[in-house]
Amino acid sequence: MYPYLYRNQTESVPPGQYKYSNNLPVIMNQLSPNSTMSTEPVFLDHLLMNIGRKIKVVTINEKLEGILTGVAIDHIQLTIDHLNYHIRFQHITYFVGKP
Repeated sequence: MYPYLYRNQTESVPPGQYKYSNNLPVIMNQLSPNSTMSTEPVFLDHLLMNIGRKIKVVTINEKLEGILTGVAIDHIQLTIDHLNYHIRFQHITYFVGKP
């Protein structure tokens, strides 16, 4: 397992856990969301096994290559040249882990 750095690059966040802004609980309470989403647990598990590694992600629009720095229930975070790309699962065609 490869830890990755988050935000100020001094805090290590383990796979499967995600940090949210301080505004999220307030927004969630105000909106009272009620939603469902389909998940693909094996695909999610394979992504989690690649946290901190360089991967190639093929989306419906383009190919991206960078470090997988986050996996959430609905999207991944791919870091390319110090920019964080948040890619929704439904836009991912496939990914390739790099050695």
